Amino acid sequence: MEIRNIISFIKVAEQHSFSKAAHELGYTQSNVTMQIKQLEHELNTILFDRIGKTISLTEDGKSFMKYALTITCAISDAKQELADVSTVAGELKIGLLDSLCITYLPQIMKEFHQNYPLVNIVIKIGTYEELSSMLNSNRIDLLWTFDYQIESLDWIKEYEYTNSIKVIAPLTHALAHKNDIALSSLACQTFIFTESNCSYRKAFENLLLAANIPFSTFMEIGNTEIIKKFVASGICLSVLPEFSVKNELQANEFISLDVSDFHFDMFGQIFYHKNKWLTPAMKEFGLLIKKYTKK
Repeated sequence: MEIRNIISFIKVAEQHSFSKAAHELGYTQSNVTMQIKQLEHELNTILFDRIGKTISLTEDGKSFMKYALTITCAISDAKQELADVSTVAGELKIGLLDSLCITYLPQIMKEFHQNYPLVNIVIKIGTYEELSSMLNSNRIDLLWTFDYQIESLDWIKEYEYTNSIKVIAPLTHALAHKNDIALSSLACQTFIFTESNCSYRKAFENLLLAANIPFSTFMEIGNTEIIKKFVASGICLSVLPEFSVKNELQANEFISLDVSDFHFDMFGQIFYHKNKWLTPAMKEFGLLIKKYTKK
């Protein structure tokens, strides 16, 4: 069983396409097709359903994927472990949320590159669902998310920290300079939110719904920078993590409302897969995350 055939199998499964997999791997489509046929012949099964233009894993294909990922991870780990551990080098793939990228990444990347210039960093930005799939398929080395506390039998949690969720409002808003605001005071307010699958948005909306507090949604968008600009312009309220609005609050661009019955923390968390060797580059990047999130 050839390693290149297993790598092609993983790539076809990720892309749901022989042609796209071939393009990424630098092969012709006929080469990838032949590699998959060889693998299916060795395993005496069919790994993909080919219905029209749709390519999807069969049940046997899904079962083999677990072993394929273990094999490729083991090879990657062996290369890393046998390399010169005194030199932090190679490729490091980080998956994280948009808000974390904007807030922390510039400082972390600057210091990391100064310390370890031989490391090539690949950044993947996405939702938690997208990033968790990447971690499970070895497309990223570290997953950095902000959510409820997550426990997974397949992942190792390298670090966890808390950060509070804030209700932010324009400086001109009627509630802006009041203290000890009741949650019911947010009734009929208009909000701009992150996407519907965002954990802290869900938590806030559920709190309002449970208290029968009506509200309206002006817009939903994944970019926190745009959300902050809309709030600062006086259009609406929003709900964002403290780390993402700290600079704007200090610059007095908008205000955090003192809502007495809304005290909610969520968790920044860094994971790597249990089958992944913690490389020197992964470890050092994790240490910088700890350094900058403790500020």
